[in-house]
Amino acid sequence: MSALASRLRLGVAAAAAATLLAGGSPGTAAPAPAPFGKAALPADPGTRDHPYVFTQQHRDGLWWWNGTWLPQSVPPGAHLQIQLPAGPAHWEPVTGRACRPTGAAGLLPVRARATALGTSVLPNEGRIDGFSTLEVFDYRVEGIGAAAICLRVNPRPERPGDIGLPDQEPLVYVLTVLVRIPQASLPRL
Repeated sequence: MSALASRLRLGVAAAAAATLLAGGSPGTAAPAPAPFGKAALPADPGTRDHPYVFTQQHRDGLWWWNGTWLPQSVPPGAHLQIQLPAGPAHWEPVTGRACRPTGAAGLLPVRARATALGTSVLPNEGRIDGFSTLEVFDYRVEGIGAAAICLRVNPRPERPGDIGLPDQEPLVYVLTVLVRIPQASLPRL
């Protein structure tokens, strides 16, 4: 095990132990302890009326982040909503071992869970040229650690770069979030 992975394992274990000792339990909206004087995670877990919204421009490994990307921290129980351009494209969830957290979050020894709540469609009028609708995917996250949500587009858009996707195959949107882990606790790779 590398020194980085060992430090990450110890840091996550310490954060989990501190949360449990402080009376927190999975599924509560108690903020995680703030390491080194950093701000704690927000206590609002998001609701149907106020989800954390992500788009095609909020995904792992965007080139314009120039190696500085870190996943968003969210509290357990948070409602995440992903809105992606569709029509003629269609997005399908990718699950199992094919969908894993990326970057430093992929080194965390614990994983949170993302549970699909449902899908819907929004009109795309005046938003993104070449797409008639937006597909909306709703998830709830629980536990502690990194959680990844992956969606594959089919058929391939004519110009994937127009919606922030890489030009290589497979065209998969990956969103990694940190559940009950402060973003600042991850080392930069």
